[in-house]
Amino acid sequence: MHDEELPILGTEPLVVEFVNTLHGGEDFLGTAELSRLWFTTAGARPARDTAAARELRDSIHALFTAAVTGTAPPAAAIAHVNAAAAQAPTYPHLTRQPTGELVADDRGAATGDAALLGALAAACAGLLTDGRARLLRRCETPDCCLFFVQHHPRRRYCHESCAHRDRQARYYRRRAPS
Repeated sequence: MHDEELPILGTEPLVVEFVNTLHGGEDFLGTAELSRLWFTTAGARPARDTAAARELRDSIHALFTAAVTGTAPPAAAIAHVNAAAAQAPTYPHLTRQPTGELVADDRGAATGDAALLGALAAACAGLLTDGRARLLRRCETPDCCLFFVQHHPRRRYCHESCAHRDRQARYYRRRAPS
């Protein structure tokens, strides 16, 4: 499998890219090898526990689907994301900027899969509660199910390749003999 075949848009928050590993009937976390390839290509440390990564992805997927469709999120998915986020405690770390201003960034105290999956769960909670949930969309191409964050009001597709396929399909439908 090559990198260009992975469902990584490259422009979305890592948690959105993570959810998109369930794409087109294929599970890009389905095996340890695929999981390792996906995490590495996405710029993250690979999860050792592929099953735990898939379970978290499925819970986040259920929450994103509820946000996009306007339905009530499943209580079990909420509980699972909360439990995963609780495994990655963070603490603020102050840094003095050259201007003299103090800024704080979060530093993780957890390690391993707890840190990785906890950070993804925390990113999910952040995305769903900081106003970006209203911008979460599914690609409008009929054969695509990827999520994306709509930063432009006219964006309807996850990637330009989907927009191009949809334009081509509409063109050929208009030109098809009746």
